[in-house]
Amino acid sequence: MEKIKHELFENRPKIDKPYPSDIVKRRELLLLAQVCLGNVSDTKSRKDRQNKRFKSNIYNKIMNIYYNWNLNEQELSKI
Repeated sequence: MEKIKHELFENRPKIDKPYPSDIVKRRELLLLAQVCLGNVSDTKSRKDRQNKRFKSNIYNKIMNIYYNWNLNEQELSKI
């Protein structure tokens, strides 16, 4: 949770420059995670357990990518 707070409230480049692409990509992941949480909530209200599990797994994978961003970037740079 601290990492998300840092991302949203402290990790801000100067206004006169565009946001660096890594910040933009991480924030896109957070937005996608929010959409997934909305989908999970929707499946809970419809009591669709199988779909809830599927959408929860997608959310967890997105957040795993987000929380391990630096590790993932190092792996991609090796390719």
